[in-house]
Amino acid sequence: MESVAELNYRKGVALHGAGDFAGALAAYDAALAVAPQLAAALYNKAMVLIQLQRWQDALAVLDALVRTNPGIADAWNNRSGVLQALGRHEEALESIRHVINLRPSDARALYNAGLVLLILKRFDEAQQFLTRALAADPSNGEILGSLVSAALRACDWKTLEPLLPRLFSGVRNGTAVIAPLSLLALSDDAILQRRCAELTTARSLATAALGSGVPPMAQAAYRHDRIRIGYLSSDFGDHPVAAQIVGLLERHDRSRFEITGLFIGRADGSTRYGRVVKACDHFRSIGSMGARDAAALIREAEIDILVDLNGQTLGGRPAILKYRPAPVIAAFLGYAGTAGADFVDYIIGDPHVTPFELGPAMSEKIVQLPDCFWPSDPDLPEPEALTRADAGLPPGAFVFCCFNSNHKIRPPMLDLWARLLKSVEGAVLWIRGGYPEMNARFLEQAGSRGIAEERIVFAGRMESFAAHLGRQAQADLFLDTFPYNAHATASDALWAGLPVVTLRGESFVSRVSSSLLANIGLAELVAESPEEYEAIALALARDRGRLTELRLRLASARKSAALFDMDRFVKGIEAAYRQMQARSGEKPEAFRVPLSI
Repeated sequence: MESVAELNYRKGVALHGAGDFAGALAAYDAALAVAPQLAAALYNKAMVLIQLQRWQDALAVLDALVRTNPGIADAWNNRSGVLQALGRHEEALESIRHVINLRPSDARALYNAGLVLLILKRFDEAQQFLTRALAADPSNGEILGSLVSAALRACDWKTLEPLLPRLFSGVRNGTAVIAPLSLLALSDDAILQRRCAELTTARSLATAALGSGVPPMAQAAYRHDRIRIGYLSSDFGDHPVAAQIVGLLERHDRSRFEITGLFIGRADGSTRYGRVVKACDHFRSIGSMGARDAAALIREAEIDILVDLNGQTLGGRPAILKYRPAPVIAAFLGYAGTAGADFVDYIIGDPHVTPFELGPAMSEKIVQLPDCFWPSDPDLPEPEALTRADAGLPPGAFVFCCFNSNHKIRPPMLDLWARLLKSVEGAVLWIRGGYPEMNARFLEQAGSRGIAEERIVFAGRMESFAAHLGRQAQADLFLDTFPYNAHATASDALWAGLPVVTLRGESFVSRVSSSLLANIGLAELVAESPEEYEAIALALARDRGRLTELRLRLASARKSAALFDMDRFVKGIEAAYRQMQARSGEKPEAFRVPLSI
């Protein structure tokens, strides 16, 4: 005869399988009230809490389970996942090591260790674990995608390049998954980018508990005196997204708009975080909530337009959006590509980054702002006055510069840059310094292209952002990356007075710098082919007079051009919001905000 604990446990399993999470939790609790150390009930209760994204509660249950049953590898594995969700990555890594000690050849455990190490930016170690994981499970497309991401971030092209054909094929046929943010640096194929985003979104939603506990959103617009805009982001701290969005938050017309910040990250106590909080009429930290509860909160606030600033970046919460907590949902700024989700109505871009011909590559409908989609903070500091000696640069050399993240540098670009260095006597290439192994790889790759080590200069961190801007002014020409263009890095370079040469591609992410340059009056620095890119850069390196004239134009445009005119930007995006609100309840359609706003 079954005990009371066993009967309640079985009831919990049935309710859990039927999607009744509240009933399942009650049944498991009834079992545990009789048998507090019943491992199966503890384990399954934790699984329900994980699905509900009640991370702290799940951790408490898993802590109790591994304390009394340290040999249950799956419990350690799930505990690691919960700790990752809570941002406690070092502890998550330690938890997963217990799994590997128990099951040394467990591909899933090795894979999870690699994922944590990726988040911790320990890319070489991540590669080691992911290589072992792929050897243990060679057909696993998730492991393949993560190994590619690790090799990309480590700038380990010898490992990376042979994996790409298999990865691209796997993404196309649905057998491989890679973080969409990584794919942006690997392929300019916008349709492939969409496919990757769709796979990732579907995978993310499959792990969330999407039930019917929240009533469906009314299709008609609310009738508010002011349009309620909710900005959803995990990056309201010391992050480029916060740096770009805060000026918009501060300048919204409060007679027509009411602004709510919806924070799904963790407060970092930074000055910028405080500035974002102050810039919002209402600010809610909802990162600890499950998707269902977070969606309910947004619905109760009667947000008219929910603007997702994450997209396919770390910290995004597509499950919240899946509940349709607002009549209109738009993607903006954080990710230069599609969300790959049928529940996001619009993607906000401009005629340069999102021409309407790009529509088939977007799951959303395109909204084109009148000028540039990029909101530049007009309160950036002036560049600090520095010398080349301060920046560690040779005094008389022509300095080609690229301060993009190093993983955006791809072999074809280094080939091109090496040709420029060979063509300009004494020129140097100034790039961001990484960890020692990464720097050594760049020097090795440069050497294989006939470039001596002394012609590669690595830039370290500066004490202040003003000093970072000041050192950029000591370079002669910024060389953009492809297919992943510079975003904030290009905007910062232009603010510092440094001209940027870019290559325009076929996807959103490879057209960003062309938009920035067009909106500051330097469209002649936009190339349509690698050959033209090289020709523009070489011509400027050989004509100091023309380069000086460009810098003078740039200095003047900084005060008058659309790129740094935040008031003009605010009018444009507010016009877009008004049009979205007017169409609320209707089928979304692409549109452009007119220049005469």
